Amino acid sequence: MVRRYLTTGVALFVVVVSLSTGPLAGADVTNERATDFGEGTATVSSVDVEAASIRVTDGRFGTGVEYVRPPTATVSVESVTGRPRLVYLVSIPNVDVELVETTVVTGPGTYRLEPEDHGMATGTADAGTYDGTLTVRVQSFTADRTVYRENVTVEVAT
Repeated sequence: MVRRYLTTGVALFVVVVSLSTGPLAGADVTNERATDFGEGTATVSSVDVEAASIRVTDGRFGTGVEYVRPPTATVSVESVTGRPRLVYLVSIPNVDVELVETTVVTGPGTYRLEPEDHGMATGTADAGTYDGTLTVRVQSFTADRTVYRENVTVEVAT
């Protein structure tokens, strides 16, 4: 007897919650995704990247993996219209590495773009150096403007 009341109670609860938070009730319980971007632009006052810190190093604890360790890009934005995004691209073509980090610009302020370290099989990058490029762009559906670009030398630690 108790099971029937429990099942009925749960079903009733689900129906009430569905109706009270659905589109007909006018209550929105979802959040706008911060990754949604659209039309717009941003005025960038400065971009700070410690370009000399990019490197390829061995993994820890004998993992047999080498890691590309990209620097963080700190972007100061003065003004924003719409919902553009910042795109930070770390490219090292000779070892087939292209890392991309993005963030939607929601207002003036400082934005940090921190790509994660990228693992590669040991031996992918020979000892020495490789040419790479660090690029920061302001992007929307119809515009794509480069605000920072620097050629870098990527050292492979042995």
